[in-house]
Amino acid sequence: MRPGTYKALENHLRDVTAKHGEGYYHVIHFDVHGAVLTYQQFQHIQKEPAGNPLRYKRYARDEIQPYDGVKAFLSFETDNEEQDKKSDLVEASELASLLVKHQVPITILNACQSGKQLGERETSLGSHLIQAGLQLVLAMGYSVTVSAAELLMSTLYRHLFAGHDLAVAIRHARTELYNNKERRAYFDQKIDLEDWLLPVVYQNQPVTLQPRDFTPEERTDWFEHKAEEKRYTPPDPQYGFVGRDIDILQIEKRLLTRRNILLVRGMGGAGKTTLLRHLASWSHTTGFVQHVFYFGYDEKAWNLQQIMTSIAQNLYGPKYYTDFQPLPLALQQAMLSQDLRGKNHLLILDNLESITGAHLAIQHTLPPEEQATLRSFLSDLAKGHTLVLLGSRSGEDWLAKGTFDDNIYELPGLDPEAATTLADRILERNNATKYRQDEDLRKLIKVLDGFPLALEVVLANLAHQTPTEVLSALQAGDVSIDPKSDSQDKTESILRCIDYSHSNLSPEAQQLLLCLAPFTSVIWIDYLDEYTEQLRKQTVLSSLPFERWPEVIQEAINWGLLSPDPKIPRFLRLQPIFPYFLRNRLYAPEKREVRNAVETAFREYYNQLGDMLYQLLQSKESQKRQVSQIITSLEYENLVTALHLALAAHVSIHNPYFALSRYLDAAQDQNRGLQLGQSVLNSLETYSIDKLEGQLGFDFANVVGDVANRQLELKRYEEAEISYQKVLNLLSHLEHLDKKECRRLKAGTYHQLGNVAYEQRQWEQAEQYYQQALQIDIEYNDRYAQARTYHQLGMVAQEQRQWEQAEQYYQQALQIKIEYNDRYAQASTYHQLGMVAQEQRQWEQAREYFLQALEIFVEYKDTYSGGVVLRSLARLWKSSGDSNLPVSVATTLGYSVEETEKLLREMLEEE
Repeated sequence: MRPGTYKALENHLRDVTAKHGEGYYHVIHFDVHGAVLTYQQFQHIQKEPAGNPLRYKRYARDEIQPYDGVKAFLSFETDNEEQDKKSDLVEASELASLLVKHQVPITILNACQSGKQLGERETSLGSHLIQAGLQLVLAMGYSVTVSAAELLMSTLYRHLFAGHDLAVAIRHARTELYNNKERRAYFDQKIDLEDWLLPVVYQNQPVTLQPRDFTPEERTDWFEHKAEEKRYTPPDPQYGFVGRDIDILQIEKRLLTRRNILLVRGMGGAGKTTLLRHLASWSHTTGFVQHVFYFGYDEKAWNLQQIMTSIAQNLYGPKYYTDFQPLPLALQQAMLSQDLRGKNHLLILDNLESITGAHLAIQHTLPPEEQATLRSFLSDLAKGHTLVLLGSRSGEDWLAKGTFDDNIYELPGLDPEAATTLADRILERNNATKYRQDEDLRKLIKVLDGFPLALEVVLANLAHQTPTEVLSALQAGDVSIDPKSDSQDKTESILRCIDYSHSNLSPEAQQLLLCLAPFTSVIWIDYLDEYTEQLRKQTVLSSLPFERWPEVIQEAINWGLLSPDPKIPRFLRLQPIFPYFLRNRLYAPEKREVRNAVETAFREYYNQLGDMLYQLLQSKESQKRQVSQIITSLEYENLVTALHLALAAHVSIHNPYFALSRYLDAAQDQNRGLQLGQSVLNSLETYSIDKLEGQLGFDFANVVGDVANRQLELKRYEEAEISYQKVLNLLSHLEHLDKKECRRLKAGTYHQLGNVAYEQRQWEQAEQYYQQALQIDIEYNDRYAQARTYHQLGMVAQEQRQWEQAEQYYQQALQIKIEYNDRYAQASTYHQLGMVAQEQRQWEQAREYFLQALEIFVEYKDTYSGGVVLRSLARLWKSSGDSNLPVSVATTLGYSVEETEKLLREMLEEE
């Protein structure tokens, strides 16, 4: 069913019933998502607009009214006018009414949770459909893997078409799941799952299917269709066709709901041609279209007459010579346009970027008059039944008006799962599966951003190099990793793929774009002026036409070298191999001076940006923290590059390093943070002693302290203590430079040594370290730093059941945090005050403290810490018997009281 909307399903069933009568279909199969939801969850997913119930009219259904408990839903695609809704949720009774009306007896739900039961009541989608009158429903008891669904459904239908009873077919399908437990995971790995129990059958009366044989006419049609399939089936890509499910779904939906002409635009190497050829085969095989016509401008410069001749010969057969060929060109266009508009065919014009490239000496271009006739023909097809797919690296503005207009699909790289599947096939082909878990392989896959050509060319080097070596070669622009770089085929060489677009840029654009060589993944366009300021400071670069950045950037976008990030358009994504291409040119011996200047400017720019992100990541305002985490995640690879450049230049690494480190703190990724810190320490320890006794010594001490913090978080206490003592020793050699800074760092180090002792329950030692830290903070009037130490002293007192002392310390910490408006930090202290009150059976006081902590963690979207507080509230509920507590928690979480009580009970059961 295309598109996969409730409206399309209802219309189709109505049309079929009108033509063939009720009961024409015996089985309906839903390959969609399913869920069991409360009313609040339903509202959140549907984004129902408050106070405006008429904004979204649910097609052929009434509005969902508030309800208690849960209901079961299937998730359909939204109609075109509801693009800001994620999905159209159809409630079980609504779907059942539709299927019963048209007498469809069997429903197969390849939908997660469609058979999921909550509590004793019949809440599942499958049970609702049976209650509403369907004869048999096959549903899924829980989330099911794609590979399990493939095995289950193929076995089921094979036995059904063999004439077996439905119950027997289902039994065979379950047995196949039981006998073959291997399921696909990331990196195409196999894991064993006992998921044969997931299919759940609901039945209220016997159902028998009696497939009949083809009639002679049906048999002839079938074999004609199969014979024609061969003509449309493209050769398999080197590693097979991988992924693209979502892309195909979105392309089909846009063709059907927006406009029947669509431009598929993607950077070089994204796999446009492979996808379009696959779509040709897929569309014909699945009956989406009758005929497919493919024309690639990488093969020849197809003019309109050649295109129409090819289509007409295929459509009209012998009548081409009598009814079509004798006509003048204008009448041929009118006749063919009319026939195409009236029937479901698919026309594909690929590699359109070649058409307008005459001034760039590109082959297969079309002169302006031929461009005009082609545009006229495509305009005639607009709003007809024939679907038109256009493939290009550029926006094809010359063609847009009256054809695809703004109906453009930006083709990304493969999704992460498909990218790892392709990567694993490449590893197997090149005998490199030993690198599956290698961290640098994961970095390579991330940098290559799912672009098939880049993955295929770069990862093939793992046959004779390690991932670390390949990653280094990629970052250095080493031509050796592109063995077919001498080839002129842009589908085999990553350098030729980029050169095809890069050579079509103006000389000024090519000069400026060399300045982007150090970037990886993204460029933040809002800060391009700041980067340009650093470039201008470099004498060898000062004469570049920086004022032309906007048009140069647009040229690069037009040729598929840059593209706006789909979620944050102010960030431009680089085609994954584009930086490699630029470095290959910039790192030529004759460019050494230019390279040094560009890298210096890049390093200085990220020193400034790193400082800004570091400050924002520590902001007391939750929104600023969240925004800075998003930005740092996008800029991560660029910050790492700047960090390496700073290490090589023996200049301060503080800003890029600590921007990365604080980001990893926010992500709670301690192992990755430890790897980062240790790699930087390895570099710093190669510096001369005089360097480390200067200003860079503070960077060294700070990084050692940061590594110690990671060791502490990972419970490697002995290593952490050694590292903290090393920090104290380093600082003793730096006091002549800045005594106050040394004392501040010493206070923080004593505090952390206190944490090491605390974690090992060495209360006396912990208190001693905390008091040392506190005395320094008081000496330098560092009120804010005092708060954390008062909090930890409270923890030590609490562990020793010194309730009054603990509460006093916590209150001192809380007052300072309130004074400095550090709302997020207040939460942990409120939680501890609640613990102290609970221990003293001060139930009401404990509840208030816990709720204040929970409210803050919810506000900051800290689900982990919020979960810790929820467990404390669950224990308090059990101890105090406070019946109002779930009501207060529900208000804070935005849940129903029923949901909240269930959540609290589950937490108690887990303990």
